[in-house]
Amino acid sequence: MAHEGVEFCPHCHQPLKPFTLPDNTGWQESYHLACFNDDCPYFRRGWVWMFEKYGVKSSYRHRVDPSTGAASPLPVWSRDALKNRIIEDDASSGAKAPSPAAAGVIPDNGSRGGGEP
Repeated sequence: MAHEGVEFCPHCHQPLKPFTLPDNTGWQESYHLACFNDDCPYFRRGWVWMFEKYGVKSSYRHRVDPSTGAASPLPVWSRDALKNRIIEDDASSGAKAPSPAAAGVIPDNGSRGGGEP
């Protein structure tokens, strides 16, 4: 993976994790970085904001495009949304490897249209 160093979420200061992008997103890269900390204030207050503004049960996580450094919200519909796409460290080789579920379809985790705030 071309990305070097560790970037941190500006909202909770936890390390951002690389995750594979779904097909046909329009992004040129194979992965982006995002904060998957469920206690991140940006993620937590997103539930209320999205419900109050749009009437939907969804939130967003902090995302960074590693090729440009541009940050933007990553829409999520549950606490577990896109977590199956996190690229885990392969400690034996020092390389990054996709999680086993990353290549599959995002499973229905029972949230039925959104997670709980």
